[in-house]
Amino acid sequence: MSRNFPAINGLAASLRQLAGLSGSRSSSAGEARLYLQRALKAAAEERFDVALVFCGKALDVEPGNLGARLLAGRLYDHARGDVDRAVEAYRKVISLAGYDESNPYCAAARQALDALVATRSPASLSEACAPKS
Repeated sequence: MSRNFPAINGLAASLRQLAGLSGSRSSSAGEARLYLQRALKAAAEERFDVALVFCGKALDVEPGNLGARLLAGRLYDHARGDVDRAVEAYRKVISLAGYDESNPYCAAARQALDALVATRSPASLSEACAPKS
């Protein structure tokens, strides 16, 4: 799994940059932002389970937090190797972003999903990428 750590650290830097784009300043958004910062720090320290817990807390406070969803997807993908949850997280980011390619979270989720599909065998992804009912 050590091959995946640079991807997580690169994501942390990207999410910090994207966090500056957030226009929401409500108290729940501020609380979610703090949880996301803690998740990023835990991910940078390779404490991936803790990072996922903080992502979950951010999403409990602000379900539409695209940064927390994107980070969770990356953690499931790179740190845990859980393709199903990674695909679900990336698809949710894309959906919540309104399929808007100009949204940096949507673009990052699409890129991550494309990379995930490119590195997996078609048989292993056929079920993971099938639309859920």
